[in-house]
Amino acid sequence: MVSPRRHSNRWLPAVLGAAAAGVLVRSVRTIRQTRAIVDLREPQPAALAPPKVTVVVPARDEADVLGDCLRSITAQTHGTQGEELLRVVVVDDGSTDGTGRIAREAAAGDPRVKIVRVDGPPPGWGGKVHAMHIGVEASGPPEAGEWLLFLDADTVAGPELVSRLLATAESVDADLVSTPGGPPPGRSASWPLLMPPGLQLIGENAAPDGKGAKAFAIGHCILVRRSHYEKIGGWTSFAAIRNEDVAIATAVRDHGGTTRTVDGLDHLSTSGMDPFRAGWASFRKSFVAGTKGSAPVLASIGLGQLAASLGAPLAVAAGGRKRPLLTAIGLLGWAAQTTAHARTARFMRANPELAPLAPVTGSLFGVLLLDGAVRAWRGRDQWKGRSSEF
Repeated sequence: MVSPRRHSNRWLPAVLGAAAAGVLVRSVRTIRQTRAIVDLREPQPAALAPPKVTVVVPARDEADVLGDCLRSITAQTHGTQGEELLRVVVVDDGSTDGTGRIAREAAAGDPRVKIVRVDGPPPGWGGKVHAMHIGVEASGPPEAGEWLLFLDADTVAGPELVSRLLATAESVDADLVSTPGGPPPGRSASWPLLMPPGLQLIGENAAPDGKGAKAFAIGHCILVRRSHYEKIGGWTSFAAIRNEDVAIATAVRDHGGTTRTVDGLDHLSTSGMDPFRAGWASFRKSFVAGTKGSAPVLASIGLGQLAASLGAPLAVAAGGRKRPLLTAIGLLGWAAQTTAHARTARFMRANPELAPLAPVTGSLFGVLLLDGAVRAWRGRDQWKGRSSEF
C-alpha cells in the first residue's frame, strides 16, 4: 500500500513543473503584449486645420491635485494655436472639499474652461462614468473632426501631450488612443511592487492593439474621436460599468474603430497611485469592478496569482540536483517571469532592476486580490465615500 506521503511526493514534481511551464507561457504572452504598445509620435505640420479637442476632467474631492492638472491642460501647445482648438469641461462631482473653488478660479482666468456641478450619479450610474457623460453633454453639440480627451484630475500633462496624442492617432490610424500616467516625483512603492503584476494581469484580458477578447485602455487618459463616441452611444452605454476604460475601448473596436495603447508616460504623470495605500486601493477597486464584485472570482484569481507567481521558484527548490529537468523548467520559467516583469516595469518607469523579485511582487498582488475578495464578500468596497454596487 502506497503511503499518502509517498503518493504526494510522486505528484508534487509534476504539479510544480506544470506551474513553472504555465509561468513561462504567461510571461511570453506579456512580452508579446508589451511589444504592441505604440511609441508616442512627435507633432508634425498638418496639411489640414488641427482638430478641436474637448478635455473632460471628472473631479471628486480632488482639491490637492486639480490645480496642477488644469494648469497643465491650459498650457497645451495645441491650445495656443487658437483659442477655439481646446476647451475644458471640469465636472465637480459632489465634492466636499475645495475642488469647486479651484475649478472656478481656473475658469475665471481662462475662457476655455467651463465648470459643471453635479451632486452625484442617479440610480444605475457609476460616479465617474456619470461625471464624464455630463462633461460631454455640457460641451455642446459635436463638431466635425472633434476629439474628446478624458483626463483624471490626479494627472499632470506635459505641454505637448494633446498634440502628440493626436499625431500618434493619425500616424497609426487609430480612433481611440490611451496611455497610463507615469510616476510623480517621490513616487511610492506602488510603482515597483504593484504596477508590473497589475498591468500584466489586466493585459492578459485586454490587448494593447485591440486584437484580443477586449481592447486595452487606461482611464488616466483616453483620447477618442467624438464621432466614434457618439456611434457607440457615449457613456450612457456604460452607465453601470465600473471598468469603463476597457469597456469603451472594446466598444469602439467592436463598432469598426481602431484602438491603440501608447507610451505617453514621459508626457503624463499621475499621483493617484501614491502613497502605497492609495495604489493598493486603486488596483483593488479596479479588479473588484472587473469581476463585478464577485468574491469567489476574486478569490480564485488571487489564489491563481499566488500559484503562478511562486510556481517557478518552488520548482527550482524542489528540483535541486536530483530532478534536473524540473530545475531547468523552473529556471526557464523564472527567467521568463523576470523578463516580463522588467519589460512592464520599464514601460511604467518603475525600477526594472527589481525584476528578479517578480515572484515576490506577483505574490503581493495575489494578496491584494484576496483582500478585494474579502471586502467584496463583506460589502465594504468603497471609493471616495461611495459604495461600489454591481
